[in-house]
Amino acid sequence: MIRVENVSMHYRTRQGRRTVLDKINLTLEKGRNVGILGRNGAGKSTLVRLLAGAIQPTSGRIHRGMRVSWPLAFNGAFQAHLTGLDNLK
Repeated sequence: MIRVENVSMHYRTRQGRRTVLDKINLTLEKGRNVGILGRNGAGKSTLVRLLAGAIQPTSGRIHRGMRVSWPLAFNGAFQAHLTGLDNLK
């Protein structure tokens, strides 16, 4: 199970602080499938990074009672074993 408790995430921008997630609570049971939907900038990618442990929340806690693997398609289109030119092609 993954339990998200009062998690907030803020980023600093040139225009000031931007709140992406504001005190969210969520419980994900093992074996369940979950879809995350939202507009651009709604915090979907930030939430996935938080759940995976790639970044830490500004406030709140995330309890991971199971192993979390990084989503395969989440690393972008670049392949580490290719040169920059080959990646562009």
